[in-house]
Amino acid sequence: MKANRKIGYWLVVFFLVSAGHLSAQSMDESDVEDERVASPSRFSVSGKMAYHTFWKQGLLENGEAYGRPGLGVSSLAGVGGEIELDYHWRPFLVIALTAGGYQGKSDQNKVEVITGYALATAKLQKSGGIADYYVGAGLGGYFSRMKADGTSNALKPGIHGLIGIRVHVTPAWSILLEDRLAFTLRAEDGFGDLDLGGNFVLLGASHHF
Repeated sequence: MKANRKIGYWLVVFFLVSAGHLSAQSMDESDVEDERVASPSRFSVSGKMAYHTFWKQGLLENGEAYGRPGLGVSSLAGVGGEIELDYHWRPFLVIALTAGGYQGKSDQNKVEVITGYALATAKLQKSGGIADYYVGAGLGGYFSRMKADGTSNALKPGIHGLIGIRVHVTPAWSILLEDRLAFTLRAEDGFGDLDLGGNFVLLGASHHF
């Protein structure tokens, strides 16, 4: 858990510095008009594909301790997907609700982890004409099922931070590239002391309406 705390502290510091930088930027009337033209809609919905990796700890740090020699941090890396609804409350502030999931599987050790999650995120956004740049942070809930020698379930709260870019292809459609770091309480009880968060690299498309 110590490693996670250090990363979490740096994540909070990064978010606060970025938030201060974005909120401190003066926005005159012409700037506001430009940003409203770039994002004229109040809502957008996004579909994303993700590549997910776990943190190197617990079950993935020392597989031998859990009777699975050779299990490493990359063994359960896998793909996922999610859908997100964004409310563009202000030109510089977006509120997002996200539902998604990921899967990790290791045939060698016969371990499979399937996780679903729901997130609430606040994003600070800066429009640059053809692209929006943003940072964000929020809370989430993670429900995970592990199939190994038996089946174990866990439901844990978590926090996350992210950074991303939204490139406008047409007035209604955009392409997203995002990286999100997530941390949860350790699952334990059959999960081998596993954090259900991890790193999510996401690529997707967004439609404004």
